[in-house]
Amino acid sequence: MQLTIETDVEDDLLYIAFSNRAHKQGAVKRTVRVNEDIALDFDGRGSLLGLDVMNASKVLRASIDEIEWNALVGVKEAAALAGVRPSNFVRDYAGKPDFPAPVAELANGRVWLKSQVEDYLSARRRRPRLRAS
Repeated sequence: MQLTIETDVEDDLLYIAFSNRAHKQGAVKRTVRVNEDIALDFDGRGSLLGLDVMNASKVLRASIDEIEWNALVGVKEAAALAGVRPSNFVRDYAGKPDFPAPVAELANGRVWLKSQVEDYLSARRRRPRLRAS
């Protein structure tokens, strides 16, 4: 599943599409208002397509343009960020005491915040390397 997050700062709206079909004309067959500021969009089979947040700054308690979005990554995605194989990533990165702690440990592996992995890799690349004499 690929999430798409759309923001409209001018109208203070946020839309999270849970499917590419959410953007297709006529895909939304039913919209259910959860409250005055939140609505859910469903297709004809009852599958959730999207979440609409009106007055987003009030609901989220932050201006849309101040929100920092962060992705979650597993071993495979984190290894790709590091440019190594997943098995090497676990050994050479995730196993280090200074590597960021996972936000969750699931049955199929650990999950990290993408920004923390990127920050770690960036700092590691900036460190001077000692040469053996």
